[in-house]
Amino acid sequence: MHWIIEAFLAPSAIAGHVSYGLLVLSMLMSSIIWLRAIAIGSGVAGVIYSGMVLHDPVGAFWEGMFVMANLFQLFVLYLRSRKVLFTDEEFLFCQNALILVPPALARQFISIGKWKNLPAGTVLTRQDETVENLSYVAEGTVDVEVNDRLVANCGPGDFIGELGILSGRPATASTRATTDLRALVFEKEGLMRHLQRRPDLKLALQAGFKNNLRQKLTTANERTLADLKV
Repeated sequence: MHWIIEAFLAPSAIAGHVSYGLLVLSMLMSSIIWLRAIAIGSGVAGVIYSGMVLHDPVGAFWEGMFVMANLFQLFVLYLRSRKVLFTDEEFLFCQNALILVPPALARQFISIGKWKNLPAGTVLTRQDETVENLSYVAEGTVDVEVNDRLVANCGPGDFIGELGILSGRPATASTRATTDLRALVFEKEGLMRHLQRRPDLKLALQAGFKNNLRQKLTTANERTLADLKV
């Protein structure tokens, strides 16, 4: 047992710890770019550990191949990203919903939704009913009601129906457009099918939902405080 601890803490083992530690860290990344970049660091440390500490040329060779494969994939992502163009509203959507997602993957995701112009009065979700669409508001405002009582307002940059879509549970509130809306709308079935194929996108989208939820709560708290002062 003692010799195992000594081997684990030996200075010569540092490169090995760095290699495997970075590999584990890369698997936790929701961004494919960061995953590849950290994996490259893991591979470089692996080359040093296998070649200079273990004196294992076979291990060093395959660690080097691991580095080259990830460098190649980063280069492919770079080439694809150069060809991707976004409109202003698509760019803002990416900033709000797809944080750190490569442009090519963001373009694929946006393509499964539809930009719609919805008239004032359009009902987006109904309380206690299944949520059929995820909507991202680009322009306009939406009232949020619980038991026919106004509890919040949503506007540009906000998502409608995100909790029901991900959980599969009925909507906890009714939402209705108070002005004409410009929205990116995703049908539930197509959205979930795409996210099942791309779990990295699902993680990025969930991060966008969390940021938006924090903004909604902040707005709701400010509104409550304003009402108390009246």
